[in-house]
Amino acid sequence: MSAALAPEATSDATSVDAAPTSFGVFKPVGSLMVGLPTQQQADALVVALHGAGWPGGAVLHFRPRETLAELEAMVEGAGALAGFGYEITLLRRYVDLTRQGYCWLLVKVDGVEPAAAAAAIARGCGATLAVHYRTLVVEELI
Repeated sequence: MSAALAPEATSDATSVDAAPTSFGVFKPVGSLMVGLPTQQQADALVVALHGAGWPGGAVLHFRPRETLAELEAMVEGAGALAGFGYEITLLRRYVDLTRQGYCWLLVKVDGVEPAAAAAAIARGCGATLAVHYRTLVVEELI
């Protein structure tokens, strides 16, 4: 893939509202949620993931300005059972980091090994958080 290709052309922008939830809380099973401090790092990660074989539709971009209100609404609208879970704790953390300007990528992964590989690539691009959402387990890889 050419580095001159704009990352926006190689990843899909999406809304947090479109992501799967459990008890009203963000829970995109089969995905790795990656937080990066800058848009430049997020763009570099998109290019790196595509270079490693992830197709465009497998990498979704969340923009900070668009994401914050959606994340805050998810925290406020979370069901009573969510208040006891790790997912709501992560969601609150996402809100705090988004307020600091973090950019987010949601990377589709087909298991533990691809998630670990994507997290390693993300770490190399400056990611400070990577969370693998599995069916029954949510695991921080960075």
